[in-house]
Amino acid sequence: MKLPSDSIIAMAIPVGMLLFGATIFGIRLFRTRRRPKQDPELLVLGAVSQSLQERGELAATLGQLRTVHEKLVDALPFGLLWVDQKNQMAALNSMGRELLGVKPGVVGLDASFVLEPFPWLLEGLHREPGPGWRCEGTNARGALKRWRLRRIEAPDQVGALLSFEDITEEEAEDRRRQLRERFAELGEMTAGVAHQLKNGLAVLKGHGQLLYRAGHVDVSKDLLDEVDELDRVIQKFLQWAKPLEPDYSETHLEEVVGAVIAEIEKRPLSNGRTLILEGHGRAMADSMLLHQALLNLVENACQATPRGGQIHIVVEDSRIQILDQGPGMGEDTLMQMLRPFESGRPDGTGLGLPLALKWINAQGADLRFEKRKEGGTRVEIWW
Repeated sequence: MKLPSDSIIAMAIPVGMLLFGATIFGIRLFRTRRRPKQDPELLVLGAVSQSLQERGELAATLGQLRTVHEKLVDALPFGLLWVDQKNQMAALNSMGRELLGVKPGVVGLDASFVLEPFPWLLEGLHREPGPGWRCEGTNARGALKRWRLRRIEAPDQVGALLSFEDITEEEAEDRRRQLRERFAELGEMTAGVAHQLKNGLAVLKGHGQLLYRAGHVDVSKDLLDEVDELDRVIQKFLQWAKPLEPDYSETHLEEVVGAVIAEIEKRPLSNGRTLILEGHGRAMADSMLLHQALLNLVENACQATPRGGQIHIVVEDSRIQILDQGPGMGEDTLMQMLRPFESGRPDGTGLGLPLALKWINAQGADLRFEKRKEGGTRVEIWW
């Protein structure tokens, strides 16, 4: 019996596909058997090598990120301290190390041990994160400074982050600016009042002289002495209020200081006290104004130093330091004494330091007071 042609075709298609599949399978099986077997050890080593390569690339990337992070932290203009949960020094940036005077090797050490000389930092680490605050504390050299601190918010697993910066000069400059503004306001008023008083004192002095000629010696002497004392105070007022026009020139600072010492040694307040000049230097200054300012400052140093003590005046280029052996005076006390008419002595006018500051500022210099660790006060003039 002959099969129809369409049936033959229908049966041929699946048979052909089956034969084609068998042929492909046979070819692949043949190739597989011809391919050499790979060593399992080589396969493992290849996988390990690839894993190590990937890990190396990751480590290099992390190392680069760490380097960038460290450079960014070290570039901060304030100190940044990180203490971890184990109370160990996890990080301290470059500015922080400079402010505290410590080396990079402190990272990893116990924070209580490293920060023992800085209790103000230890106290700050135990504060709650939030707004910043200001406090006083010693620096690496033991000098009392003003600090701005802030406890930074961080996850618990990180530990404590604290930023800190020395704002002593910033606060002192702000106070000095306020004083200069006050000087300018009071100067004009003082000049007018002083001139009026001076005219009245001239009349009183004339009457005192008439009393003296009339034979009232005791009464006239008391009157004339009081007039002279008031006239001295008025002269101070006029000096303080008078506008200045400095005459700048290259000045040998040791020569000005030497002349001041020679003048002070002629006065009773130098008795029992030794004035010592050290060093030499130059600055662009008005020698007359500088002389007057130094007279006031060295007088104060003599009054603060007990009998038997020494006042050292150290000179270098663009800098003069006056070191006394008194009880010590810091910036806060200085700001009070720099207020016009406020004196620390019963017989003072309260214009000695304000005048010194005015004369020093007029020639492009500034005045700084610092309480010395070994006792006494360091008064520094610098250009």
